[in-house]
Amino acid sequence: MRTPLEHSNHSVQVKAACVAVVLEFFHALDTRRHEAAAALMAPDGVWVRQGKRLCGPQDVLAALNARAPERTTCHVVTNLRLTAWDGAHATVAYFLTAYESVPHEQGGAPRLVAIRDCQDALVDTGVGWRLADKRSRRHLPPEPQPE
Repeated sequence: MRTPLEHSNHSVQVKAACVAVVLEFFHALDTRRHEAAAALMAPDGVWVRQGKRLCGPQDVLAALNARAPERTTCHVVTNLRLTAWDGAHATVAYFLTAYESVPHEQGGAPRLVAIRDCQDALVDTGVGWRLADKRSRRHLPPEPQPE
């Protein structure tokens, strides 16, 4: 496994490709282009979303299509970094600040939903990098530690 500090030209390209997938995923989510978001999942990719395990693009698409149509979201990605890379597999980590707006709540004013610590594993499918495993935990306030 290569360390993220090895800055070869290829590792810079891998990082750029993985960053692009993460940013495109959340842009598609926030602009309600659910098919585009789901297409960024690997065929057997897993997203643990709101405590539920979604497997593959079809599960992701079904979950996203079930979102309330009046709800608008904005996901802000920060501190995005490549943490591991080995050939066709890479991992990125970042903080995600999520906001939502619902027209009939608080006059539609945006509301902070969560600040999450995220880790995405990606795989190079030959037709582009795709999300193989998407997980997060609450960052602020911290989630209780299991006893």
